[in-house]
Amino acid sequence: MSLKIDHRINGQIFPQPCPHLAEFRSRNGAKPFRALQDCLRVKPPSGRAAIRRDPDEVPRCGECGDSGGRTRLYACVGCAGVHCHAPPGPSHAAAHAESMAPGHEIAVDLDRAELFCCACRDQVYDRDFDAAVVLAQTAASTLHAPSSIARSPHPENLRKRRRVDYRPWTPDPRERALMVSCSSPLNAAVSVSRSNNLPWGLRGLNNLGNTCFMNSVLQALLHTPPLRNYFLSDRHNRYFCQKKSGASNDATKRVVAKNADARICLACDMDAMFSAVFSGDRTTYSPARFLYSWWQHAANLASYEQQDAHEFFISMLDGIHEKVEKDRRKPQSQGNGDCCIAHRVFSGILRSDVMCMACGFTSTTYDPCVDISLDLEPNQGGSAKMASTKSNYSYSGEADCTNSSQNYGISTLMGCLDRFTRPERLGSDQKFFCQQCQVRQESLKQMSIRKLPLVSCFHIKRFEHSSVRKMSRKVDRYLQFPFSLDMAPYLSSSILRSRFGNRIFPFDGDEPDASNELSSEFELFAVVTHTGKLDAGHYVTYLRLSNQWYKCDDAWITEVNESTVRAAQGYMMFYVQKVLYYKASEKQVAA
Repeated sequence: MSLKIDHRINGQIFPQPCPHLAEFRSRNGAKPFRALQDCLRVKPPSGRAAIRRDPDEVPRCGECGDSGGRTRLYACVGCAGVHCHAPPGPSHAAAHAESMAPGHEIAVDLDRAELFCCACRDQVYDRDFDAAVVLAQTAASTLHAPSSIARSPHPENLRKRRRVDYRPWTPDPRERALMVSCSSPLNAAVSVSRSNNLPWGLRGLNNLGNTCFMNSVLQALLHTPPLRNYFLSDRHNRYFCQKKSGASNDATKRVVAKNADARICLACDMDAMFSAVFSGDRTTYSPARFLYSWWQHAANLASYEQQDAHEFFISMLDGIHEKVEKDRRKPQSQGNGDCCIAHRVFSGILRSDVMCMACGFTSTTYDPCVDISLDLEPNQGGSAKMASTKSNYSYSGEADCTNSSQNYGISTLMGCLDRFTRPERLGSDQKFFCQQCQVRQESLKQMSIRKLPLVSCFHIKRFEHSSVRKMSRKVDRYLQFPFSLDMAPYLSSSILRSRFGNRIFPFDGDEPDASNELSSEFELFAVVTHTGKLDAGHYVTYLRLSNQWYKCDDAWITEVNESTVRAAQGYMMFYVQKVLYYKASEKQVAA
């Protein structure tokens, strides 16, 4: 084809407009293209749009009778006549446009539902036509596809990934001198680590009274590679922070005064905890000071009752963020990921598209997030399959599966992510105001991930609350989660390409690809599990260090195998970008 792409709008490159298409639109408007929406059908399983016809009907060229074996067949938008086009040979579609009055130059590809100018003998693009095709594809995927069918094979990430080579760091003579003069060797850590053959920094945490929810999350955060590197490299010095805040020592810091809340810094307590845990001492550590500071930040959760681990995780990150914001004159948005260490590590951006079902207008919003909460897949009634799964994992004693009917079936993390990013048709009571139609219309909503964080945290919604029945329950359904996860299929760029193909309609006004510069591939390094009932349960964390899994049950640390981790009832999963995990997988035993 000889399509010239040199037309730029809002910084984006679009095909050069066709004069015949412009003349057709000036004469007929957009009504013929929007009317074509009823003439479109979606071919399974690829979801490609085509012109609707009877199953037994074989379209043929009106001039030569060719059925499209070696040519493309086009239907004239003006008269619906079907003609072939086979470059560089004769084109009956072009001959038809020349023999007819003006208005017969634009045609539609029968198999691909793409516009074609018979006079220019090239493909052309129109916003309203692409909107009609997009609406037909989206409506078919949401109305006719069963929820149990997974998405078609994941599209390849068309963005070329930059390869990052790992190079081990070796200090030069100047750096060695600085290390000798400005640090003290951890001799205790060397002897204990070698004797126990455990990774450096793996230390039990005392339960301070129903605080397993806190210990489980803290164990995951203490071994989050970017967070660990930040605090151990003295990027947040608690002594300097306390001095700057006017609290030169712990006694002054804990005085209950008018400005006491401003002096509490969860990042300082995290810094003290990292120093203690990675000091080489193998005795259990009591995070009492951190618990006290968190109580000051979240007064509504200050009690010795069991709390939710996910709620604690969000509250703790908010506490670190709020402290940083108070110390700055100009607040920064959480979405940019540069406001504080908590959001530099965990902050990503979600994209939400709400499309009008009448005209195709799409409203796009971007929201920052520090984790993704996922619903378990709907119950598929696989009781036999569930029974066999329970027998396979019953030996470990980690999966707390009940015999209630709601717990039958198996969910997968990829299935939950597919469900999270699947188009959803909003109900009639959720109509949104369309800026183009100027009335409330039925719409389709689809979520996707605009920007990946360094560490992705997935929270599984296992606690259900019913306002009708006035009761709560826990869902004990088994969840399969991979140790390696590719997030490329759930990125906004991949989803839009998979959904719209070569259409220009959904990309108008969009920003350049904001996917992560490093990689979309992640490695699992921590799993927070919950066993027991809703009001009487226990949290445990599984950590992956130096390619070995460890079970952190408050003060007890034990080695476990992969099958034990896979059988556990995952509640929160922590994945780190694969490049970062590769660096963190080096032997952490001090030498």
